[in-house]
Amino acid sequence: MNKLLIVVLLVMSNFFVFAQTKPSNSLSGKLIDGTTKEPLPFAAVIVLKSLETGKDSLLKGVNSNELGMFQLTNLPTEKLKIRVSFVGYQNYEQVIELTNQETVLADIALLPEPKMLKEVTVTATKSTTSMGMDKRVFNVERNLTTVGGTAENLLRNLPSLTINPDGSANLRNMGATIYINGKPTQLSLAQIPAGQIESVEVISNPSAKYEAAASGGIVNLILKKNREAGYNGTASVGIGNNSRYDGMVNLNVNQGKWNFSTIYNFNATKNPLNGYAYRTNFTNTGAVASYYNQNTDVSLNNLFHNIRLATDYTLNKANTLSLAGSYVTGEYNSETNQQYQNLDASKSLVSYGGRTTKPHNTFNNVGVEFDWKHNFAQKGRTLSFVSSFTRNNLSNAANWYTTSLNADGNSQAGFPETDIIAGNTVGSQILAQLDYVKPINDSTKIEMGVRSYTYIRDQQYLFSKLDEASNTLILQKDFSQDANITETVNALYVMYSTKWKRNISFEAGLRFEQSSLTGISNLDAKSSFGYKFPSSDGANLIKALFPSLSISKKLNADSEVGINFSRKVGRPNFRQLFVGIQANDKQNITIGNPQIQPEFVNTAELNYNTSLGKVNWLSSFYYIYEDNTIKPIVQASPTDPSVYVTTFINAQADIQTGFDNTLTFGIGKRLNFLANLNVFNMVLKSADYEKTLWRFNSKLNITYKVSNSISAQLNSNYDSKAPQLQGYRQGIKAMDFALRKSFMNNKASVLFTINDIFNSRKPITIYDQPTSYQESMNRREVRFYKITLQLPIGNSTAAKKKEQKITRPDVDFNN
Repeated sequence: MNKLLIVVLLVMSNFFVFAQTKPSNSLSGKLIDGTTKEPLPFAAVIVLKSLETGKDSLLKGVNSNELGMFQLTNLPTEKLKIRVSFVGYQNYEQVIELTNQETVLADIALLPEPKMLKEVTVTATKSTTSMGMDKRVFNVERNLTTVGGTAENLLRNLPSLTINPDGSANLRNMGATIYINGKPTQLSLAQIPAGQIESVEVISNPSAKYEAAASGGIVNLILKKNREAGYNGTASVGIGNNSRYDGMVNLNVNQGKWNFSTIYNFNATKNPLNGYAYRTNFTNTGAVASYYNQNTDVSLNNLFHNIRLATDYTLNKANTLSLAGSYVTGEYNSETNQQYQNLDASKSLVSYGGRTTKPHNTFNNVGVEFDWKHNFAQKGRTLSFVSSFTRNNLSNAANWYTTSLNADGNSQAGFPETDIIAGNTVGSQILAQLDYVKPINDSTKIEMGVRSYTYIRDQQYLFSKLDEASNTLILQKDFSQDANITETVNALYVMYSTKWKRNISFEAGLRFEQSSLTGISNLDAKSSFGYKFPSSDGANLIKALFPSLSISKKLNADSEVGINFSRKVGRPNFRQLFVGIQANDKQNITIGNPQIQPEFVNTAELNYNTSLGKVNWLSSFYYIYEDNTIKPIVQASPTDPSVYVTTFINAQADIQTGFDNTLTFGIGKRLNFLANLNVFNMVLKSADYEKTLWRFNSKLNITYKVSNSISAQLNSNYDSKAPQLQGYRQGIKAMDFALRKSFMNNKASVLFTINDIFNSRKPITIYDQPTSYQESMNRREVRFYKITLQLPIGNSTAAKKKEQKITRPDVDFNN
């Protein structure tokens, strides 16, 4: 299959580049500043036809793209007039006569308006939220409460998204696939600085164009990119309680065909956290047998450095090349001190003790990306290639020291116990993707592409117990892993979209994915695990096909309704496959299960999107059926029944039926709201359990502009009680606040933030079974206060023009 993909890539590349068909009468060119010779983006270009009455009639119009380039197609063969206008510049007019299929004008230089040369500045404003039928886009520049934070802090405040106790993101209660600039990443959300992110795209039900593993939707983090001519940038530094420090420098240079950018971030904190586990054990008759109480103090020591270098080069009017590199390094260690007690039924002390954990883990991640985009002469026809390589190295090292004493203070047999953890996890991801878009006519197009993804990792986690008598380490194989794992996904897809009469749009797609996971365990006799779709005999071919269908209708200029369907796959992630102990509680541990198989997901949505003035409402009815769903389950350890082991299994089904609403609106010119309410019913089924529960999560973002230089923002959210196979998670509520004061003509600012005002962001889990009842809590964050200073750097071309608010649309050169 890999050879087939290579052949297809070569054939498509050569065919699409050299076998071009030129449309009749296209006109293209580039706009530049007549003084600085820099490109002029977002200028208006129109083509006029002279009528017999002496008046001009508008034929077509377009805005120049970010590189100052424009193109108009399907123009008549006759004399026409081109007119260019841009705020702060003199209008430009030229009479042209189209006589061949493609006319390329010389660079058009616009001269500044003489009266405005001394004091004109143009600034662009961008809408905070854009909601469409296919995706929602959130501009994070105005999200004040997450300045200086991480992607984890940022996503927690976005509609329909929630953050799990392990720091991963859920979209409508399903694991979301995280992209950075449209590519997969090995970084956790806590390792991605919010300051590097310009916007977030949320796609709840991706079509067959996207990878089938996006069963829980896609969250695409778009990194900041220079869009102004000249050199410019920003710098920020933040300081808060709990030894919290962060800083960022963002520098950009845009000169002619070249665009360079670099971003550096650092973030450090020593977060004092706490947790607990309170358990009551019962006899077969339901009477209390014993109690177990544990309290944990945690110092979460987090430090990371993140640097990214990127460049774009416009080879010519048809080809753009992009190259980027990144390096992330740091440490993420949770030092814990646990104290526990075992009590009998009358709550008399039986034994007690403690455990201290001293991890010493570091990580580093290196990434390289190369992209190429080719615009054909035909409007909307493109060929693009994206590729990336990342290598991640995470150490697994810690020392555990556990004591256990009888009520009289004498140590129990085998204690104190010293455990040593060693090893590391090294992973490499390789991605190559080629996409081709071919318009058939103004209303119909075909998209197709190929994608190859490989993830190779060496997982080594060696858990050893120190034998005090011989002073030797004894490997505990049940809690250790030394495995080589290779995951590959090779894909082909084709999409067909068209527009019918009565403003009806139709899109259908089919994706074929050859996927496999091969794992070899190197402990003792080598054993293998994994899966393959389709199988060698083709028996499960249906599990390699992923169709999608979408139909929508514009009711009027401001309202649209649509329905879509898709089939996806949820493959087990790193944590679910990793056998190493992921929790160091003496009586509660979590380990992965290499034997679990992928889950398959069918999703249907009915969407309604409407806007009226400043009000925009997106409403979705959805139905999600997860077959063979991957879920955690708690079991008693076979060697010590008092120890509960959480692992993962393939349960029967997870069924959701919900109603998700996102609303944006403003009151006056100063007050803006972003609200989200998702109400849904959940049904969990396994061979031994079935749970049904109505749930909801809600979010409200309020931004108030006190004056031209002072803004305040309040973010609140509530995630209700969530069912689990053997219990539930209690509801979580929290609120964040930020106040910003701008100065230097709003180019600089000082920001004060409070994270988790009421210190209430506490995930509490209940395990409720006939033999025991346990309440446990482990936090990732506590309330903190922080002050951040942001300053501008450099001098962009745009800073020489008159300050004037305009709305710049996001322009696609091909439309």
